[in-house]
Amino acid sequence: MERSVLLVDPDAARQTRIAHSLEGTDYRIAASAGDSEKGLRLAATIHLDVALVGTALGNGAGIQVTERLSKEHNVPVVLLASGSLEPPAVKLAARTGVMGFVIEPIQAAALRATLEVAVCRFQELRALQQESETLRQTVEARKVIERAKGLLMEVGRISEAEAYARIRRKSMDTQRPMAEIAQSIILSAEMSLKAR
Repeated sequence: MERSVLLVDPDAARQTRIAHSLEGTDYRIAASAGDSEKGLRLAATIHLDVALVGTALGNGAGIQVTERLSKEHNVPVVLLASGSLEPPAVKLAARTGVMGFVIEPIQAAALRATLEVAVCRFQELRALQQESETLRQTVEARKVIERAKGLLMEVGRISEAEAYARIRRKSMDTQRPMAEIAQSIILSAEMSLKAR
């Protein structure tokens, strides 16, 4: 499966070397930019699987574009670095969503392996984030349902099972989620209390 790459690097010679390194592989340069703003504009208009961002963009632009590509455009980022990276720079890059580093001199096999690992890890991370969000919503829905059950039990002097059955029945009758029905019950109870 071919993967599209955004290359953001002010060094035209390095852009050419990277393009040659990816020839004959599953990775192709879909777009390239010499500055971060153009890179972000391109990311907004084309489908990308991964981005390669040069740390030579200056003024922290490499870190900023990394964070925006990762969070706003859902694209994993691999940083291109000239020479060694200092530990504080690595830590900062990791916090902004960097999925890997490639340090010059760039070796074609290492570049392809780093891109593949970055794409795979990013997909795994996104799947975990989605699963976490689904679980969070489930827990919140259960809290709301429990609160509504308690209100029904108190006001209607009914059992917990009957309160749950009423919420469930109303959910089925209206084809709305139980949490939504429960929220309506809570809202109604709060309005009744204010009216007193």
